[in-house]
Amino acid sequence: FERISGCLSSATDQFAIVDIQDPVRFLSQKEEEQAPKGGYWCILQDRYQGRLGNVCEQIVLEGAEKSLDDVPQGIFGGLFTVDRQEIESFRSIAALAGEYLNQDRPKRPLSISVFGAPGSGKSFGITQVAKSLAPGRIEVLEFNLSQFESTRELMAAMHQVRDANLSGNFPLVFWDEFDTSYEGKPLGWLRYFLAPMQDGAFQEGQLVHPIGPAIFVFAGGTSAKMSSFGLGLDAAALRSAKVPDFVSRLKGFVNILDPNPPLDKEESDPFHTIRRAILLRSILWRNERQLFEKRGGIQMLNIDRGVMRAFLNVRYFKHGIRSMESIVAMSQLSGKHKFERSSLPPEAQLDLHVDGQEFLALVQQVELTDEMLDKLAAQFHENFCTMLSAQGYQYGEVTDEQALTHSSLKSFFDLPANEQEQNRATVRHIYNKLAASGYMMIPARSNEPPFAFPGAFLEQLSMMEHERWMAMKLADGWVSGDATDKNKKIHVDLTPWEQLSETAREKDREFVRVIPQILAKAGYTVVKLRPVKEGRDD
Repeated sequence: FERISGCLSSATDQFAIVDIQDPVRFLSQKEEEQAPKGGYWCILQDRYQGRLGNVCEQIVLEGAEKSLDDVPQGIFGGLFTVDRQEIESFRSIAALAGEYLNQDRPKRPLSISVFGAPGSGKSFGITQVAKSLAPGRIEVLEFNLSQFESTRELMAAMHQVRDANLSGNFPLVFWDEFDTSYEGKPLGWLRYFLAPMQDGAFQEGQLVHPIGPAIFVFAGGTSAKMSSFGLGLDAAALRSAKVPDFVSRLKGFVNILDPNPPLDKEESDPFHTIRRAILLRSILWRNERQLFEKRGGIQMLNIDRGVMRAFLNVRYFKHGIRSMESIVAMSQLSGKHKFERSSLPPEAQLDLHVDGQEFLALVQQVELTDEMLDKLAAQFHENFCTMLSAQGYQYGEVTDEQALTHSSLKSFFDLPANEQEQNRATVRHIYNKLAASGYMMIPARSNEPPFAFPGAFLEQLSMMEHERWMAMKLADGWVSGDATDKNKKIHVDLTPWEQLSETAREKDREFVRVIPQILAKAGYTVVKLRPVKEGRDD
């Protein structure tokens, strides 16, 4: 417990990892360092790692129960999750709460903690678990300690818990932002909960008041997960704040995952889009049920694919789930039977909850139909031929760099099928290439000046293009050689970027330079996205 709350003694290399489903187990420092950062194996990861986009869209349209029927599901009242860690955590909390609720008038509250980023739905998950165990008996009380000015307000809150007990209800008490400061002291509220948690009573003046049965839920406001609770304080400050005493009284904890990817690039969470898909469908089902239509026993959601794409792929929701709910509430959906892009609020309003420009760019992203894909691929090939001609190349049955002949100097539609597909792959990769460098396609306005990538980004994107091309060639059985021979699948440029000739590098740069021109053919231009940190407040 001390390690997980930040109270680590430098005198030992052993520490406890608390798994709220099992007894405490011990891992060495070396074992933790070898574990994948932020990752863990699960059936969900095994089944859908390569096709998350398709399954997320299916979840939004048809529901997670059908779309993910081959992976473990956790259903607790109105809460649905397929994340292994969340399922295990909520099952453990459900087991703890179930055993507690079956006791005959327990003398002390059951104390658990819940952590998550702002807007991650901390109270919703625990409330659904409790209500599923004791339907009709739970009375939810919420108190935000950051708004309390003195312990008198805490005493008044404790009396409300007593009153709920006296009225025959079972109080589920959320102590929100319990980890905030009080009287200038970090984690200053903790000491005032030790007696209620341990003895089931609180003292007011000379009087001691029993609390009665209750579930205390301590919801973190400054820590996004249990492992970061108390970090930043030295051992003396942690002891002064009574952190070890507080943590020792907890019976379990849950880390709630939010719809955003982790800011820490060392952490991995590829399944935040699945959570977004489940949340989006749930929000619309609760608030805009007219958008659903029953077909073949399935409640199908009618939603524009661009709108769905934006909800699933925008980089960050500034206020987590609350931002998703707010965008839906701000949209003009009254009387509508489909969530059209015309229903969305304007960019300035979207900026309250996401990067509005990015969100709308995703909504309006070019749809690569077969016809559009071939049109853009043909344009790429035409630019490639222009570049070769400028270098003095002519058509030849065999590509020969010494003789300046090239077998691809012909119309796109006259190319072999495999070379046509190479050009299509280049087009398909445009979005990934731009997104990885912080760029986005948006509909072009009239009289807009042509876009050009800055030098540093041009080089970065050119390297990405070369790596993509190499991976495609190697997967098709090509090998490196001193001279290109298409019949033998040998190519002189199958070598790392650092070893490429300047002429070969320039080919990759030219592929990147023409991206804005190619997109202009489809009515799009390229813009640089604003940094995420400018749009977040959590």
